[in-house]
Amino acid sequence: MTITYALIQMLEKVAEKTNRARIVTKAEVYKLLVNAGTVVGCEYKKAGKTVKEFGPMVLASGGFGADFGADSLLATYRPDLLHLPTTNGEHCTGDAIKMGEAIGAATIDLEWVQVHPTGLVKPDDPDAKVKFLAAEALRGVGGIVLDANGDRFCNELGRRDYVTGEMWKNKPPFRLCLNKAAADEIIWHAKHYTGRGVMKFYASGEDLAKDMGVPLQKIVDAHQKHFEAAKKQEKVVASSA
Repeated sequence: MTITYALIQMLEKVAEKTNRARIVTKAEVYKLLVNAGTVVGCEYKKAGKTVKEFGPMVLASGGFGADFGADSLLATYRPDLLHLPTTNGEHCTGDAIKMGEAIGAATIDLEWVQVHPTGLVKPDDPDAKVKFLAAEALRGVGGIVLDANGDRFCNELGRRDYVTGEMWKNKPPFRLCLNKAAADEIIWHAKHYTGRGVMKFYASGEDLAKDMGVPLQKIVDAHQKHFEAAKKQEKVVASSA
């Protein structure tokens, strides 16, 4: 997100200085223009009008994780994932890929769809198909993942496919929990997610345990297990250094 924003800012600065770069907003590109087998431009709609733009074309519209239709790319290449929500954003519907396919462009590796283990569920809209992404930094600072029984069941710093795989084996719903030290280290994210209504502050571990419906000792044991694992990892890194 940060890289994309920086690129957009740079493009805006270029557009301010020269007429050779223009930014067209609130427009929908829906067709590539072809002449003698070569792409020569595109066609888009803006304010009820159809506009043709000629020149070299670069397609950069993101993935297709938010296209859940029966004829979607997700249904074609990974129908087993259609039941999952996405953190890609509502705009990621594979339009540019479909435009390319429509003129005979080849695709590759579309079946390699990554399942991110931590999407944040909004309590007042739990079935929303588009979720907020829980940044890996939340786990990096010491956040632990607990299953419905209050058990810690994986190494939170493992690869995404590993963490996701372990979640499949355990009982949902899952909770990503940060103690005060971890939350303070990443306070901007904590405040942002709390403000969005996808993270909740608990005054104590006892309050969390009550909300989860598990014994407090379960939460204590999970944190202790994580603390001991982290200490072992520190020793391994120190000895290898």
